[in-house]
Amino acid sequence: MNFLLAQANKELGGLNIYSEMIPDIDIYIKMHIRVEANKSNRIEGTKTSIQEDMMGVEDVQPEKRDDVQEISNYVEAMNYGITRILNDGFPFTSRLLCEMHAILLQGVRGEHKTPGEFRRSQNFIGGTMPSNAVYVPPSMIDMPELMGDLDKFMNLVEGMPELVKIAMIHYQLESIHPFLDGNGRIGRLTVPLYLLSKKELQAPCFYISDYFERNRQEYYDRLQNVRLNNDMIGWIKFFLRASIETARSARVKFKGAVDQVNFYRDYLMKKRGSTESLGKVLRAMYKEPVISVNELCSLCELSVQTINTCVKTLQNDHIIEEITGKRRNRIFILRDYIRVFE
Repeated sequence: MNFLLAQANKELGGLNIYSEMIPDIDIYIKMHIRVEANKSNRIEGTKTSIQEDMMGVEDVQPEKRDDVQEISNYVEAMNYGITRILNDGFPFTSRLLCEMHAILLQGVRGEHKTPGEFRRSQNFIGGTMPSNAVYVPPSMIDMPELMGDLDKFMNLVEGMPELVKIAMIHYQLESIHPFLDGNGRIGRLTVPLYLLSKKELQAPCFYISDYFERNRQEYYDRLQNVRLNNDMIGWIKFFLRASIETARSARVKFKGAVDQVNFYRDYLMKKRGSTESLGKVLRAMYKEPVISVNELCSLCELSVQTINTCVKTLQNDHIIEEITGKRRNRIFILRDYIRVFE
């Protein structure tokens, strides 16, 4: 385990250095969070693409709108947590988890399951009732004490490597299952936010859900094996391997994003005509890579006529694509840029 821990710390340190060197890192982090939201919610059964997640709820197929709203809530909850930690100096506690949980369940499936509050009834994982469940979490009576103990562990216990600590915190949260709904998503949100609060991350750019989603069965098995066989070491090793790959993957994605933006800059330099307006459109699409003409007008502060001229040029040069096939209410996508983060 010591070798894995050393390797994970090295990769995390490398990601921190790299994130400090990249200009406009916040733009790329915004995209990174959206991809994290998609991957984390897939574990819970959502089926939208990243492209659909970036569209307005009204622009996706009706049967996918609940999924898109859940993912939008996840992004909002993550951003709320980041703001509370970085701007407000708020400690990483169960109170912050409750605040994010309220955002997570707002207006979606689970909105009636006491958002922002610890559960007041028994829940279970797998099966149709507690008697045949795969796992039955602790009683609701024990929630205040268990979460109070977790708060103390997160903020008072010192001398333990933070990556090992967050592995144990994540396990404990998933095992306590303190909410009636949204426990998995809250548990995965805790990983980057805890590391950010402890200054192990310099920027919110470490999202582990992709690894968990690709290794979903092992993820569940490792958690269950701690409960059944007390194999905490096996779980921590799995978590450290996930951390190593996650940090490496983030660095590759950020490099790819920088390279892609440089490609667009080279394209603009070679282009004749109104490159200032074209540049405004492209810079707007780094932030919103799936966007309508009206939204581009607002973000770029340009007329409809100018935006239409720009998107026609970019479309003809295969920089952007139109994805609705309509003449009105057209939506454009900066597909190659999105692919970097996928």
